[in-house]
Amino acid sequence: MKVGTIENAAMLGVQGVFFVNGTWEECVCNLIKSSGSLSGLNYYQANASCQLFSNYSSSFSIVNSSNTTFAFFNLPSISLLTLPVTEPATTVSTTAGNIQRAFWSFDNNTLEMYDSCLDGTVNGTATYTTSFTGYGAAISFNQSSYQYVSIASGVLPLNCRSFTIEAWIYPISLLTSSDYGIIGQCQALTNFECFHFIIRGNKLYCGFFGSDVAGGTSVKMNEWCHVACVYDFATQAQQVWLNGYVDGSHICSPYNGSQGQTTIGASFHSSTHAIFNGYIDNVRYEARAKNSTEILNDASLSVYHSFDGGSLNDSGPNDINGTVSGSLPITSGRVNQALQFASGSYMYYQYPPFYFIGIDGYPFTKALWVKPNGTNTTQTLVFLKTTSGWCVHTLVMTSNRQLAANFWTGSSISTNGSIISLNTWTHIGYTYSTSNGIRLYINGVQYSTTGPFMSNTHSMPMSIILGGDAGHTVCSPGYGGAFTGAIDEFYVYRRELNATEIWALANP
Repeated sequence: MKVGTIENAAMLGVQGVFFVNGTWEECVCNLIKSSGSLSGLNYYQANASCQLFSNYSSSFSIVNSSNTTFAFFNLPSISLLTLPVTEPATTVSTTAGNIQRAFWSFDNNTLEMYDSCLDGTVNGTATYTTSFTGYGAAISFNQSSYQYVSIASGVLPLNCRSFTIEAWIYPISLLTSSDYGIIGQCQALTNFECFHFIIRGNKLYCGFFGSDVAGGTSVKMNEWCHVACVYDFATQAQQVWLNGYVDGSHICSPYNGSQGQTTIGASFHSSTHAIFNGYIDNVRYEARAKNSTEILNDASLSVYHSFDGGSLNDSGPNDINGTVSGSLPITSGRVNQALQFASGSYMYYQYPPFYFIGIDGYPFTKALWVKPNGTNTTQTLVFLKTTSGWCVHTLVMTSNRQLAANFWTGSSISTNGSIISLNTWTHIGYTYSTSNGIRLYINGVQYSTTGPFMSNTHSMPMSIILGGDAGHTVCSPGYGGAFTGAIDEFYVYRRELNATEIWALANP
């Protein structure tokens, strides 16, 4: 039987079988022995891996791929000269290089955003869903369809160095008896040459093959969570992190693999391929071990607006930028510059990015500096709403400038604060959890609390209006309106900050 080959090329299609640490002859032998059930293969010389394809369609494509051979038989009746071929990158690395960071946003593509030549290719058909931020997209993986992202254009450098790998994941219907790959890179199935960051027994698991660390907390199904695997070359600490906190740690020697093909949504650390089931978003790599403050911020800081220079851009990790209605000129801030609100102007988001506030009982924090300088009318500082019409004036001032913090349990629940002075900067912290309810802080000190309660937020993503209510004054508690004054340093967190953390925000 004649087998055709194209050097330095790879096929894009539906993969049937994958194995590593094999020879070219073994790969071709498997193709021939399939007796027609397999029709083609990609063989990667750099890491001795083989992708075998189960079928062709009437049209298919090959791409240039250095150190890769595409082999086939039983091609459909189509001229090779008409095949669409994409040009290769100027430089293609087959060993780990000096890449300091990489980021895959998965906004309806698998491109690497920092131009590190580590763009991905989807095995199977790519499907996408809404990102955890409420805008853009996240990639969707179906384990039964054998979907994952393969990075064959270069090697993500993990060997003999510190690194941090982070991702947002949304697991769906995971079984405790199976492994589910988040990120993998397997040069060989030998100790310290097969990196795998997976979910095993519904808990995080990260290892180098033979030296692994397991998390202690089960990940929640059908809910976004932040995960990280960190290795510190200096201390030899290997850690897994869940939602900003260390979930498992031990000491081990560094990873040695330098030629493995990186996969996202899959790991090939055993004969049983670990394919993810659910969504993955915002995968990040840095060639250093991030510290606990950085990882906690990546996991829990939803937005941060400094308003310096009049910018509404998010200075946090998620690029959730605001939009102005009216005019918000720059004014002197509590920290650098602030925004001046007047004549009904406000800041809002063009999409609902705060999904977590829409989960009943989910903890969160809002914090900001305010400096009212208008007349004594009811004024809304922070307004919360869904696209369906549900809404609450969560931070609002009465006509005598007394602050009130509000939320919803099926009916309105509130706690009152102090009188907010005119023409003076006041820091306000609003935290919520089921065990503590609303805690209202004034200038870094807890002023009042509702006591424990379970929020009822209709299980819908939320949006925020800052400095007004866009005419929705009738929303709970039934009063509010446009704010006149300055606002600075606006934060939203996916967790309940403690008193020490609120104090730090109030004393920059």
